[in-house]
Amino acid sequence: MLKKVKFELRDQVLVVSAISALDYLDYVDYLNSLDKPEPVSENDTEQELNSKLNKITRNNLMAHTRLIAISLSYDSDKSVDDLQKELLTTWTQADIFRVLEAVQDVCEFPQADPSESTQEDGEQKNA
Repeated sequence: MLKKVKFELRDQVLVVSAISALDYLDYVDYLNSLDKPEPVSENDTEQELNSKLNKITRNNLMAHTRLIAISLSYDSDKSVDDLQKELLTTWTQADIFRVLEAVQDVCEFPQADPSESTQEDGEQKNA
């Protein structure tokens, strides 16, 4: 049985669930289906850079809402696609990030250790 927790968002109680291994594989397939931006080049114009950054932002938002929709689908009659569309049209970005954190916690995804991104001298790695 998958772990479930109640989470309150804007006076509404949501039931977020851990996702099954099969649903996680479907989620990975979904991520791979997203249209990836071309790599950034030193010759890119400001407009090209902005376009690439916008595509990255869009992909992140789509990935986040997809994961939340999968988690919410265990306690809903709606499809994952319908839930994702509902999230994108009725939730703010701040709402998405709040619930995303709860979903990641219930799924027990590893959390990034802030100390892993800095070297001993305090400089960021791979910056």
